[in-house]
Amino acid sequence: MKLYIFTLEIPFGPIDINIEAEGMLDAFTQAKEYLKKAMIETSAKINIQFKGTVYFNSI
Repeated sequence: MKLYIFTLEIPFGPIDINIEAEGMLDAFTQAKEYLKKAMIETSAKINIQFKGTVYFNSI
């Protein structure tokens, strides 16, 4: 598993969301769903940016 970090630029200030997923496509799909919900709640345009990936050691 990897932790994907996205930054959402909302009118109140940027927030980081952390999504744990197997791959980038799965993480981006989850981030888009979160983005849709946030856009409905705030009624504003929100930009999303990929910030980075954290890799976990599996022992």
